[in-house]
Amino acid sequence: MLLTTLIVAVCHCLTAVAQQTPPTLEVIQNNNTNTVVPGYIYLTPSGVPFSGPYVFALNGTTVFNGAGKLSGTIHDFQPCVYQKKQRFCAWQGSTAYGYGSGQAVILDDQFRVIKALPGTDYHEFKIVQALDSEGQYSDTAHVTEYRQVRRDLSAFGVVPDDGNTSWVVDCHFRAVDLSTNAVIFEWSSLDHVPLSEGLVRPTGGINGRTKANAWDYFHLDSVSRAEGGYLISSRHTSTIYLVSSKDGSIVWRLGGKKSDFKLEGFSFDSQHDVRTVSSKGDFLRLSLFDNAYNTFVQPKGLSSGKIIEVNKATKTARLVQQFDSPSREVGNPSGDGGSVQVLPKGNVFIGWGSDAQVTEHTADGRLVYAAWFGVSGSSASSYRAFKAPFIGIKK
Repeated sequence: MLLTTLIVAVCHCLTAVAQQTPPTLEVIQNNNTNTVVPGYIYLTPSGVPFSGPYVFALNGTTVFNGAGKLSGTIHDFQPCVYQKKQRFCAWQGSTAYGYGSGQAVILDDQFRVIKALPGTDYHEFKIVQALDSEGQYSDTAHVTEYRQVRRDLSAFGVVPDDGNTSWVVDCHFRAVDLSTNAVIFEWSSLDHVPLSEGLVRPTGGINGRTKANAWDYFHLDSVSRAEGGYLISSRHTSTIYLVSSKDGSIVWRLGGKKSDFKLEGFSFDSQHDVRTVSSKGDFLRLSLFDNAYNTFVQPKGLSSGKIIEVNKATKTARLVQQFDSPSREVGNPSGDGGSVQVLPKGNVFIGWGSDAQVTEHTADGRLVYAAWFGVSGSSASSYRAFKAPFIGIKK
């Protein structure tokens, strides 16, 4: 009996040790170099031991393990250009109920923080080059912030715990001049989008009854420049907004309850990572990750990457190409995260968010690369995934 107990204890110990290993990348499909774009895969696996920023070669080899090099939860790890030099960008902090509180950081080639933007959320951190007031190009950061504010939510059936006023999340976006830290532009969801546009009602951890459980009616998940303004993606309204860079007013809506465009033969729901692919005349092409699923509501379909084209003259939108998961036949709803990156030569690289895989497709949708990441026995996810050159880390 004693021997059996010892054997069981040793087995449990060995199993625990085996599980405490860094996440790996298991390559499922890798076509020849004529169809797969060269580069490295940037991931921030979470929900696993040794979570953090990682870089993998296309054959699955780990070329950088950044576990423990930043604090808290890490998201959005990617290469970036700052002060005309190749750097790394990431977000670090704490998360709860689908958003975060922390700081966006820029790191040098020794992975030291050289610039930080505190008081930010993880849903967007991009550095773009923009003209300053003197006509010179300067580095501008796009960052987001989720603020809990008091609002009367009695019309939505919310009774606050303290008997005072209920709570709602006001999603903010800021464009910040990194040389001066001046805020060039700021936008607030509550200033421009009514609560009635929300498709996710107060429930569970976002029931609106306390500050910690503020109702996240909007859920801003990406921001990018477009058409002289900004494209803002809202997961909880299933809407893409073009907003004016002059006063923040809404120029048009795509999707959701109040779409200004008719979606011809396709739909998207609870989307992430909306980016401009091209803009010419009346035609605007966008890429997005269509979750088609939200953890607060019932699933509507299977997740996919999409390229869509908006015709501003006819007020219509059409599906140009859809990119499916290799696990589509068994169902692949990604309840959180996801990204679509258009690569050189037209290939498309997709991170599947909470469905722990990355894929690459040709422009016509053909799958040429697929890999799973994580640790056996753990549920891994990566909010976004990127494919890019690797500048290396100096030791």
